[in-house]
Amino acid sequence: MNFRTYLLRRTLHIIPVLFGLSILIFVVSRVIPGDPVRLALGLEATGEQVEQLRRQMGLDRPLVAQYFAYFAGAVRGDFGYSLRTHRNVAQDLLDFFPATLELTSVAMLISVVVGVPLGILAAVRKDQGPDHVSRIVALIGVALPRFWLAILLQLALAYQLRLLPTIGRGPAPPVHVTGLFLVDSLVALRLDAFWTSLKYLAMPAFALSVGTLAQVMRLIRAGMIEEMRRDYALAARSYGLPPNLIIYKYLLKNAFTATLTILGLSYGFLLGNAFLVEAVFAWPGLAFYGVDALRYKDFNGVIAVTIVIGAAYALVNLATDILYGYVDPRVRYE
Repeated sequence: MNFRTYLLRRTLHIIPVLFGLSILIFVVSRVIPGDPVRLALGLEATGEQVEQLRRQMGLDRPLVAQYFAYFAGAVRGDFGYSLRTHRNVAQDLLDFFPATLELTSVAMLISVVVGVPLGILAAVRKDQGPDHVSRIVALIGVALPRFWLAILLQLALAYQLRLLPTIGRGPAPPVHVTGLFLVDSLVALRLDAFWTSLKYLAMPAFALSVGTLAQVMRLIRAGMIEEMRRDYALAARSYGLPPNLIIYKYLLKNAFTATLTILGLSYGFLLGNAFLVEAVFAWPGLAFYGVDALRYKDFNGVIAVTIVIGAAYALVNLATDILYGYVDPRVRYE
């Protein structure tokens, strides 16, 4: 199987996943107890007003007809009307999703940039001081609740030392292109805006990254130790190749393949579970918006958030599969 066929097959797998997800979340949103129309209009609304809004939203139609109408609109990018924000849900997604995407991407970047070197160091210094420290750090990172770490960072770095802002995302850059403040600041060539956005992003991104960082560090360590025992590594050392060349050109590439899968799963996990960190830092992200939509039974918002996160999760895993097939060609032929 060539790489193009491998890529096409992996891409086609996304379609039934998203279709099944849309059916599941649509049915679940409709069977949740409570009347979202009554919640939207308030207790003082008359029965006639409630029924009028119900007809406008198509909630008086059979469930199957409601789903296909919603699905046809979602394909066109129309996710309906939000009962909480009183706006089109698609516009809400455009406003909230870039904040979560930026937060999650920076958190993943921290996990890789910090976790990979620490994992290599722990493997090279196996059963020595750095290895023992890495085990403790990994255990703490996996077990530590993200929201609790976020509160500690606020108390230490914001309230006590006053080094970083406490909450929010900071002022928007002068140019709005992507909705990602860091990217838009660079597009506008405003390094001061970039630095300001980075300061607001530092604490929530680090708090969100700790668990994934610990996983990456331990996986890289385990993979590197396994690769060091293989014949090609022993042969390379016997030929007198420089240790850094062996580690970074040969061992790390093979050890990183198993970590790629975890990175893809972790990215999707961070997208859907960032709401605790977003709540602590009042970060205006998609996860926080989805929690509010669920609390107010804004089912159009709930469905849209779930589909968007599911689509992002599927695309990230597709990118992971592509990288996996590129790094390890054996996967394509299997």
